[in-house]
Amino acid sequence: MRWALIALVVALAAVGAAVALWWPPAPAPAQRATATVVEPASCGGGDAYDRVELKVGEQTRRARLDGCGHSVNEVVEVVVPADTSGEFLVQAAGTMSDDLPFGTRLTAMLMCLSGLAGGLYTYLLLRRQRTASTVAA
Repeated sequence: MRWALIALVVALAAVGAAVALWWPPAPAPAQRATATVVEPASCGGGDAYDRVELKVGEQTRRARLDGCGHSVNEVVEVVVPADTSGEFLVQAAGTMSDDLPFGTRLTAMLMCLSGLAGGLYTYLLLRRQRTASTVAA
């Protein structure tokens, strides 16, 4: 029973370490704004970024929109990056997810499961050795 408790503690420590090391940090809150398209771009060219005008703080700024094919004066909901110095790129709000990506959640879950499986495997190996030594004696 003592070995089972040790194996359980090791498994829980492994799961705790996996969660502490691999758990993604909380995503920074996305700043949303309403932008107006001032220069549409053709989607066929190499520079397929519409130019938009939006309000950042108290200033009206121009930025590139990660998209093309909008019409002039079309209003688009965008996500503004944290650094707005110089020329910056905004993305349409509908194209970004506020949730953690599926791959990140799956990775965290599999790390926890691998820690539990390792602890269970250690427990089974120690139990097998203990029963083998008891039978031999």
